[in-house]
Parts: sequence; structure tokens; C-alpha cells
Amino acid sequence: MDVLKKISDFESPPLIVAELSGNHGGDLSKAFRLVESAIESGADAIKLQTYKPETITVQGRDNRFLLKEGLWKGRYLHDLYQDAMTPWEWHKPLSDKANELGSFLFSSPFDETAVDFLESELDPCIHKIASFELNHFPLLEKIGETKKIVFASVGVSNIDDIERAFQTLKASGCPQVVLLHCVSEYPAHARDFNLASMLELKNRFGTFVGLSDHSPGHNIAVSATALGVRVIEKHFTLDRSDNSIDGAFSMLPNEFKNLVEEVKTTHMAMGDCKFYDLKKELKGSNFKRSILVSSWIQKGEILTTQNIRIARPGDGLCPSFWDQTIGCRATKDMPVGHPISLCDFH
Repeated sequence: MDVLKKISDFESPPLIVAELSGNHGGDLSKAFRLVESAIESGADAIKLQTYKPETITVQGRDNRFLLKEGLWKGRYLHDLYQDAMTPWEWHKPLSDKANELGSFLFSSPFDETAVDFLESELDPCIHKIASFELNHFPLLEKIGETKKIVFASVGVSNIDDIERAFQTLKASGCPQVVLLHCVSEYPAHARDFNLASMLELKNRFGTFVGLSDHSPGHNIAVSATALGVRVIEKHFTLDRSDNSIDGAFSMLPNEFKNLVEEVKTTHMAMGDCKFYDLKKELKGSNFKRSILVSSWIQKGEILTTQNIRIARPGDGLCPSFWDQTIGCRATKDMPVGHPISLCDFH
């Protein structure tokens, strides 16, 4: 797929990405099933996360490394990432499977070694930057130097943070940055999204915008589609068991399929800015009002409110001519229902 062509073509729906995260539970066969099911459910692309525990944190055991709330409460960062990581040797076979099924796979690298690995093993058309990595400037520079399209999530960043990251990527050689609006909560709540801020991102940076969505259901994605996003990323799972580490806020296959359908329907309904398509509107124009004869009129008779009326169907003179018509003389005999025209009176 030509990704840049896809996201720049506003006549096509947004690119829909299925994020697998650690929902494979460390089982390669399940990872393959995730790829297959996501594509079958309508995903345009598959996304992984490329890290090792030691490339994302250190083995600290004080309270700063202990998660105190949320989905993973009570777990230390290193332990969580050890369980959630996708083994690097899985990336190529999973990417091959996606390609075989007519899709493609890319990933979020979390350090420079992950970028080197992805470039050498997959040569992806996109690199994704996770929200919490947007201030990892050596990583941004490394990614920019690949000259690949970048999807960058902007959760937990203010506008100045985003500006600096955006400029760093562009200065390093990135040809296209797509900024993904994101609420970095797991799960995220509708009240926190402030989707209107996507319009500010689009206008300020002159770029495409998207949505990285951790909320339940498809409502936020559908709303974002109506606001013109070109990329939608949702977490995907086969189940919500303990082994599916992001399962609580990930979509099951039938839910994801419904999301795809609703996004496409919303995109189709938005259409183009045409006020209105006359060819289509003409089909219903007969139900508009026009000036019609309401009782038999003889040639020379005065047109009055007693013998003409504004009524349906709409094939007579426009009602805007009403005042000009009243008091005129008929130029011919006219039966009930006759659609008045300018040549019928003087």
C-alpha cells in the first residue's frame, strides 16, 4: 500500500491500524492468529511495539518503578515490560504473514537499537512514536534519519513539546509527520478527549492528523472520522484473559469489524462540501412547493388567491413569484392543477 497516497486521499476512509501490543501473551501461534484475525476484521495495517525491558526502563524496585493505579496496578515497570514485549525474532515472520494477507506491518521502536533492527529486518514504510517517547530526542533524530513516514502520538505533551518534536523529526529528514491525538489513559474516557484540539494540530502544523484511541467501543473513532482524521489506531485482541495484557481496552474481532464499518459509513456520509448535488436533489424536488391552479381559470381571468395556490408538486413557478403573479390576467384557459409559468399571465 502507498501509505502517503492513502492518507492524503480524502475520498478514501482513514487508514485503520490494529495495535497488537502484548496481547499475544508470549505465544507465537496466538500472535499469528492476531494478525490474521485483525486483517480479516478490516485492519489496513498491523502494529507492534519493539523494545526490551532494558531498553525502556531499569530494574528499579523503589516506589517510583511501582505502578500504583490503573490496569497494571502493583506491577514493577521492568516486570510488566518483560511480560508485554514482543520477541524481536517474531517481527519478521509476523510481517511476512501480514504481507501474505495483503496488508503490512510496522512498529513503535522505543530506542535507537530498535530502529536499527526494524530497518534491517523489516524496512517498514512507517515508524510510530509512542506518546511517552515524544521527548526522546535521540530516538526522534534516529527515526527522522530513516526518511520514513512517522505517526507520532501526542498524549501527555503540550503544544510546545509537540512543536519541538515535530521540528526535530522534520530537521532530521522525516518527509511526513502525522500527529495522532491521544489520551494516554488505559482505558481512556470520552470526557477527556477534547477532539476539537485535533483541528488546532492540523492548522498549526499543516499536517495530517489521526487518532490513537484507548477508549472502549467505536464512538470516539467515529467522531474523529467526522473531524477529518486520516489514521485511526485501536488495540486489538482475541480475548480478555489475563494473558492479553491490554485486553481490557482492546477490541475483540467482532467489535473491530464493527468499528471499521462505522468509520467507513461516517466517512461516506461526510462526502464533499457540495451545497447541494443538484442531480440528486432533483429526485425529490417534486415534493417542494410551487404555484398551481386551484380552480378552473379562463383566458383573461384575474389570478387571485381563490384560483391559484402555493402547493405540491413543485413543477410550477417558484413561490418567490407569488406577489408578482397575484392580480395578473391569464393568457389562456388553465385546468385545476396546472403548473403556472411566466407565459401563463401578463
